[in-house]
Amino acid sequence: MNKVSVYGSFTQALFFSGVVSIPKYLLTHYVRIGLNDREMMVLIQILCESESNPYPSIATLADRMTATSSEIEEVLGQLVERKLLTIERYWNPIDQKWSNTYSFVKLIDELAELWAIERSQQLDEERNLKQSQSTSQSIATPINSSMENLVHTFEQELGRLLTRLECENIDRWLSSHFSEELIIEALRRGVSAGIRNFRYLDSILREWEKKGLRTRTEIEAEDAYFQSRQEKKTTKPKNLVPKTGSNKYDNFYL
Repeated sequence: MNKVSVYGSFTQALFFSGVVSIPKYLLTHYVRIGLNDREMMVLIQILCESESNPYPSIATLADRMTATSSEIEEVLGQLVERKLLTIERYWNPIDQKWSNTYSFVKLIDELAELWAIERSQQLDEERNLKQSQSTSQSIATPINSSMENLVHTFEQELGRLLTRLECENIDRWLSSHFSEELIIEALRRGVSAGIRNFRYLDSILREWEKKGLRTRTEIEAEDAYFQSRQEKKTTKPKNLVPKTGSNKYDNFYL
């Protein structure tokens, strides 16, 4: 068989071997929902088997990857624990028995929430763009200067370049009249907490906005007041059952 015939036969076999449909949004956003490359590849391999084998064995997955069976098992455990992958039971009419199958419902829910947030931000940005177009140059100049300063500060603190969406988030904060001081303070608190997610920083800024806090001094005063209240709770008489203390940012979504 000549080279052309071999290539033609291989090409035909390649395309008739089937394809795996992976949503582009999942491939471009899996890091945003907390998945790493190995976890994503495990999910892809499970999707690859979904039609013929909805519950592939760990050995099957390990044969197709560089990861060991124990590593695959650990990855699956983490995905199930985080509810990005669930194991469900279904009746197999062919084998006449109950079997297991992997479900991606929770993963889809995570992606849907992220898409909704991005869509909401996009609509906000479109409204802000219309407003900014009617703003005079004298107002636009300091905003642009603030934008440059904040982008530089964020990139230094995060140790990487910002994405276009992240820059648009900063611009949206400035358009919402959050000062450089407040935005940098939110960044400082996020970094201190080990959370560098822009959704977390946005939740901090919105909470300050609800409380009418516009400067760092006001925020520090609020923190001091919160701390004093917590300390008073811990000094109550022993015969009283104290309420469990909570961090005031516990309800912020990540």
